[in-house]
Amino acid sequence: MASARAPAPDPGPAERASAVLALGILALRWVALTLMVLMAAITGDLRRPLLAGVAIAVTTAWTLWLTIARPRGTAPVLAADLAVAVGLLLLSGVVVPEGQVGSHPFFASVYPVAAAVFWGAAAGARAGLAAGALLGVSLVAAQLINGIDVLEATTPQLLSLASGALNFVLAGGAVGLVARLLERSAGELRAAAEEAMRAREQAARLSERESLARQIHDSVLQSLAMVHKRARELAGVEAVPAAEVARLAEMAAGQERALRSLILRRPDDAPGGTASLRANLEALARAELPIPLTVSATGPIWLPVRHAEELTAAVRQALDNVVEHASASKVAVFADEDDGAVVVAVRDDGAGFSYDEARLAAADKMGILKSIKGRVEQLDGSVRVETAPGAGTEIELRVPTRSEAG
Repeated sequence: MASARAPAPDPGPAERASAVLALGILALRWVALTLMVLMAAITGDLRRPLLAGVAIAVTTAWTLWLTIARPRGTAPVLAADLAVAVGLLLLSGVVVPEGQVGSHPFFASVYPVAAAVFWGAAAGARAGLAAGALLGVSLVAAQLINGIDVLEATTPQLLSLASGALNFVLAGGAVGLVARLLERSAGELRAAAEEAMRAREQAARLSERESLARQIHDSVLQSLAMVHKRARELAGVEAVPAAEVARLAEMAAGQERALRSLILRRPDDAPGGTASLRANLEALARAELPIPLTVSATGPIWLPVRHAEELTAAVRQALDNVVEHASASKVAVFADEDDGAVVVAVRDDGAGFSYDEARLAAADKMGILKSIKGRVEQLDGSVRVETAPGAGTEIELRVPTRSEAG
């Protein structure tokens, strides 16, 4: 069975800029080729029209192949492109009328620039400068072939020649510098993205490890400590009750199953548009409350993102109330799915209080009513509070699952 191909990563800004540069070089080729054809047709005084036609045909075929194949700038491709450009310059010496190469725009004055910038973009600034220098030398050779004595040329002719050769060199060098800057930027962006991904993965592993260690401490280790303490007590008794030994054995077996379940728990893949309520509640446990907090859940409990956030905010408010008012020594949060609803219970062993909504509203103590009950009722849920003075407090939040709440 063929494996599915992973989607290609989206290109970054530097890669997109490099692609735009390549398209720009290709567009320059077609513009230069069009200009070459127009100049050959308009001037009408070419010395060797057939040779000019062959040169245009070869250049057109080469440009068309570059457009369709979009090859990488390998050594053979670069060499062939430079050969085409140099050939056009040298052929201009025998195609155009004598004395016209370099004095004004001629048959192949623009197309060779594309070869210089192609070298710069593909192989760097030094290669672009070298290609531009070779094209400059070819331009001088074309003038000699065209019957121009460079040594006896006038100042305007020499300036025109120098300007043409310098244009080739500057075009190749400048584009090469830009291409290398884009390549370096792309490399730095990729390295930064990979480093950020490694940091996120490490943070996720640390978070999972902390969550696992906390759950083992809160359940398995405490139970094993109790088993150890009770076993030492029983060791001093001559007649050990069989029921007590069986109870301890069952407790140890239960903690073994719990520990095995924690160790073998696989990472959960979130359905689209959902968040894990368990992960959100475990994040609350990492907030370092001034009193011990235990978080337990029967599974990841996937909820719509807004529902998970609102329910977590309600639990956070309940924990704040415990810290500020309950004088509790510990608090526990338990989440479960029950009959089409998500149930979250927040239990503390604090002082408790007399729960009377009307009295709380009259006293302007609206923390439970607004921040907790209001949030849950917006999700079509309900809140149940069980408390009494000296008996601790349990707040139960019940919210319909996604299938019912929409």
